[in-house]
Amino acid sequence: MKSSSTVLISNRSAGRGGAKRDLEVKTFCDEMKARGIEVQVFNTTAPGEATIMAANAVKSGATTVIVSGGDGTVNEALQGLVGTTARLGVWPRGTANVLARELGLPTNPSKIIEMITRGNTKWIYPGCAIHEVSGKRRYFFLMAGVGLDASVVKGVWPGLKRRIGKAAYWYSGLEHLAKWKPVPFSIEVEGQSLVATFAAIGKGSLYGGGLSVTPRARLDNPQFEICVMTAERRLRYLRLLPSVVLGGLEKDQRDVRFIQTTRARVTGDVAVQVDGELIGNPPMRFEVVTEPLEVIVP
Repeated sequence: MKSSSTVLISNRSAGRGGAKRDLEVKTFCDEMKARGIEVQVFNTTAPGEATIMAANAVKSGATTVIVSGGDGTVNEALQGLVGTTARLGVWPRGTANVLARELGLPTNPSKIIEMITRGNTKWIYPGCAIHEVSGKRRYFFLMAGVGLDASVVKGVWPGLKRRIGKAAYWYSGLEHLAKWKPVPFSIEVEGQSLVATFAAIGKGSLYGGGLSVTPRARLDNPQFEICVMTAERRLRYLRLLPSVVLGGLEKDQRDVRFIQTTRARVTGDVAVQVDGELIGNPPMRFEVVTEPLEVIVP
């Protein structure tokens, strides 16, 4: 990898993808060059490549790493950027673009260029999921989900996601709820051990396709907001769904609990997802990263 102060990591298949993607990236780089910024481009071709590309870019001297893709691609790049001094720029090109909505980022390439050249930044504290058996660490910007939502993510068919976008998650979610049986697990937080059937460990206030599960979580706050649900019946989850959609979940205290903390631990036979990607099964610890990452914002 040649040395370049600004690197663009592009996922050509993010969102709907398409043959126009290469031209769009070339135009982006030409406009950046016209503003005095040379950009070196790397296209991902397989899962996990964005992590390697981001880490190698920083080792080669990059001070700004721009990621063009969805939340999954940005999450991959995050794994290679935590603990470095590089700035992250996000060009949203995915299905849901939850991080972009949290930060109020534009999607138009010209406006992205204006944002990058202005250079306004915000310090963000990611979360980290640590598998207690393997020791593997997985960082996340937005949230970790334990239980129901991880099962939904597992059930999303990639082909449907490409065709109908974030509606694929709704399709999978509603289909899943029709036959899902809540599986209890334990979550230890603030000296307590709670039995739950769903937990959202939030770093951001938005969840998936515009839902609100951890409304008081903030990317620039070195704390999680954790939403713990203890409902044991599928019907109860269906009745809670309107509150999630309308942003009023915190008003319904039965079977729902909110906790502000910097760490948690989960055990049980359930799936875990972070930023929309499955990462395995507990036992896992969740911690807030103490060294924030600098992110370019409008």
